[in-house]
Amino acid sequence: MSLSKAYQGCFIFFGDVRYDSRLQNILKSLSKKYQRLVLFQVSEASERFTFENCDVVSLAAKPSRRGSLKFAEFYNAVLPKVLGTKAAFYCAEDVYSLPVASLAARLHGGRTIYDSREIFFALGSLAAKPLKQKIWQSLESLFIRRATVFTSGELDSDLLATHYAVPTPATVYNFPALQTIASTNALREKLSLSDDRRLLLYQGVLMEGRGLFKMIEVMEQSDEHYALVLIGDGPLFAEVKQRIERSSARHRIFMLGRVPYAELLHLTASADVGLSLIENISKSYELALPNKIFEYAMCGVPGVVSDLPAMKKIVDAHHIGLAVSLGNTQSIVHTIENVFENHAVFKAACGVARLRLNWEHQESVLLSLFEPASNPSNT
Repeated sequence: MSLSKAYQGCFIFFGDVRYDSRLQNILKSLSKKYQRLVLFQVSEASERFTFENCDVVSLAAKPSRRGSLKFAEFYNAVLPKVLGTKAAFYCAEDVYSLPVASLAARLHGGRTIYDSREIFFALGSLAAKPLKQKIWQSLESLFIRRATVFTSGELDSDLLATHYAVPTPATVYNFPALQTIASTNALREKLSLSDDRRLLLYQGVLMEGRGLFKMIEVMEQSDEHYALVLIGDGPLFAEVKQRIERSSARHRIFMLGRVPYAELLHLTASADVGLSLIENISKSYELALPNKIFEYAMCGVPGVVSDLPAMKKIVDAHHIGLAVSLGNTQSIVHTIENVFENHAVFKAACGVARLRLNWEHQESVLLSLFEPASNPSNT
């Protein structure tokens, strides 16, 4: 793969596209319009491959790296690569990539586009680290005004506009691509579970504020018919594993690690209920609208979610599950039981909602953001 050519667009991501549904959907959509895209990302190994019409350059970052050392390694690897790449636009897929995209855009006379997929100035993972949070907020404040910005939720867009006194960003939801995914028995077969097991699923990053320990408590207060599967990796993996090993429900809780997105929904479709128990530990989490809610619905899997504003609004409006306060574990157990008692109704509602809550339904919004003459942030 040669990188000597000029590109129509350059993406920078502190992550790996193979495990990120949002960036996969963005690149698939833009590949209908652009023939020459490039993505610089971090992964466990240095490698190059092609995804749609995008050349992907993975820059190795050691999994053991944490904190400032990990970011130093990221910038040391990605900065010279991006600054040496001429493109019409530079899209930062997170706040960590925003300074790089902005500098490259100024150097080469391109546009800066910013996918603010979280409220990065109030991250849940930095709730107890105010100094680090202040650094990222300062960087975002410095560069956001020069960028075309979009978010993954309307509440996020409103908050960014107010916080930084910028035009209200466009919203591109974390909807999955429209697809027909048949119910499977994949997880039960993989884990040798009987058909009468009530199978709960969490898919996503294992990190602070995702309700992971609350899910273990739920299992401890549930009867033997319930099993819980956690799909994902993250900084809390070892701690969650240790907590499970001490749990009275340890024989009914399973950790599968991270799964490529191409395989994920096949597993999702074999669950009975999907969990998204986000804890209100930061403004970012308070307004969270995780893609897993929409992926559960696409797979015909009702959800039980936190009663936070954006999440509750979606599940209530489309009847794809129930929202519950996380204050009382037994209330969560009862809510899950309620979903099972009305499972056919919720599953049918998921079948209707998937026709609305899909990527194709909003693709035109995404494409308009990358039109050279447009400025969707002002709409």
